[in-house]
Amino acid sequence: MNRFKTCFTILCIAFGEIFLHAQIIADSNSKAAQFDCKITQNKEKLQNKNFISTPDLRLRANNEELVYAVMQFGKRSHSIFMYIRIIDKNVCIKKDQILEIQYTNGETVSYKNDYSVNCDGIFVRKFDKKEVRKISENEMTVIKIYTYQKNYEFLVNGTLNYDISNQIHCLTAYKMKSM
Repeated sequence: MNRFKTCFTILCIAFGEIFLHAQIIADSNSKAAQFDCKITQNKEKLQNKNFISTPDLRLRANNEELVYAVMQFGKRSHSIFMYIRIIDKNVCIKKDQILEIQYTNGETVSYKNDYSVNCDGIFVRKFDKKEVRKISENEMTVIKIYTYQKNYEFLVNGTLNYDISNQIHCLTAYKMKSM
């Protein structure tokens, strides 16, 4: 009986050592959790610079006409851009036209259009680091775009806020490949 206890103890210690060694190896090889950001980088260049973009996000206007918009984020060099295209007839937006974002804390921030005058409903904004941090760390409630003919108001829910924040974090961390 004594021999059995000794043999069992040695076996338990040996098994524990093997398990502990395997755990140490697994911990040393593990890295930060990775997830698929679905970022795309084409061989095409924008003004002779590589760029990357995230998947489209869909926005629905808060009106009865069922107007939609496509929102997309991109990165060129080290700058992050927001691209919004309102899918409606003859939506003219001039350069420096205003887009407002309202946050859950009641704050409203205005951004000017960096894109040239167009009647395709395109709004483009290049963000600085402070603006990127503001958008990714705060929850939005409404995005308003002011155009020549009328104004568009898009409500932002929790899922869309999560997607926006996630895409911005992905773009900030992503290193562009030379093509």
